[in-house]
Amino acid sequence: MKYFFFIITFWLISINSHAALFKLFSISSGDLYIETDSIERSNNKILFAQLVNYKKKQPNGMLSLKVLSEINCKNLSIRELKYMAFKKNMGLGEMFFEKEGKKSWKTPKKGSSPFFVNEILCDRVSF
Repeated sequence: MKYFFFIITFWLISINSHAALFKLFSISSGDLYIETDSIERSNNKILFAQLVNYKKKQPNGMLSLKVLSEINCKNLSIRELKYMAFKKNMGLGEMFFEKEGKKSWKTPKKGSSPFFVNEILCDRVSF
């Protein structure tokens, strides 16, 4: 009986290990999450991490990709600051690739998913 409680406790802890991830949407190739504990606002800029969790291993062996992004809330433009690729799902396992982003700003099309995410973050994240 003691082992049963240990197993249940361990299982519950492992379920909550991704508690800071909020699923934004799913497509056929994978799911997009935002790391809620990574969101930081400084004046009109928001810094956050997003995670792409692929359903199938990519040709380079990647199962998840973490992207550090920054939003300019004045015009809802976004830029990617850093990319990190992982061998396992949910940003786990070996990080086998890390690259700085181009840091050029892109303005998503109004009505698109990226535009909506930027709009929500800029509207809801306080100073």
